[in-house]
Amino acid sequence: MPEPRTSQDLFNKVADIIAFTPEKYNQGVWGAAATKYIGIDEAYIEWDDVTFEYENLHLDVSKLKESTRVDDACGTQACVAGWSCLLSGYHPTLVQLEIEDEGKSGTKNNLIKRMTGKLSSIFSKKVGFNYNVMCNKPDIELPNRPGSGSLLQMDDIESDEGIAIGGNIFYRPDFLGRVLLNLDHDESQILFDGDYTWGADDLRLIGKGESINYIFEDKFEGAGYCGECDELVGECECG
Repeated sequence: MPEPRTSQDLFNKVADIIAFTPEKYNQGVWGAAATKYIGIDEAYIEWDDVTFEYENLHLDVSKLKESTRVDDACGTQACVAGWSCLLSGYHPTLVQLEIEDEGKSGTKNNLIKRMTGKLSSIFSKKVGFNYNVMCNKPDIELPNRPGSGSLLQMDDIESDEGIAIGGNIFYRPDFLGRVLLNLDHDESQILFDGDYTWGADDLRLIGKGESINYIFEDKFEGAGYCGECDELVGECECG
């Protein structure tokens, strides 16, 4: 019997996300969440891409406050690495976006636009979540790269310990996830690959000490995946 990993509890927590809220698991992104609009009244924060049945909606703009917002966790998706970071107390950085007055028909923000004339009449800014650069604190804006006027990018972070800027520490999700899950580089490359979708039982077995290579070969190569290019056999060009 293999020895359980020291990170078994975290593997089980990520497995629970996949098992009980599968809509929050997306191996194709480090993480993704709805944007949010910050009201001119700072107590008013409204979350984007939340749809309503127009006929059943009775909206009083003056009463939409932080206490009535949609929790961002409801719209969050992440991969194995991303959830490892989120479940361990790390957070996506924030990026300010342009406020656009166009919206999809039926969304709350589109209704607000029709009622007020334009979104910018009640919102001061729009904020997006950047999961490519994680932070040790919540609600921290993505900083500029040291010595540059450009925003910090994932590839600018070259150490597992992250990079300290302005009293905060910023991390790559793949490096941080590898450390949190106690993986070596080869294991993390397999487990974090965006081409493969893992099941909750897979992660629980890995947490118990099962070989990631063994599970990968049994689950994917046995299912007709090419071991060289990670494409389905018949769709690859490896011959």
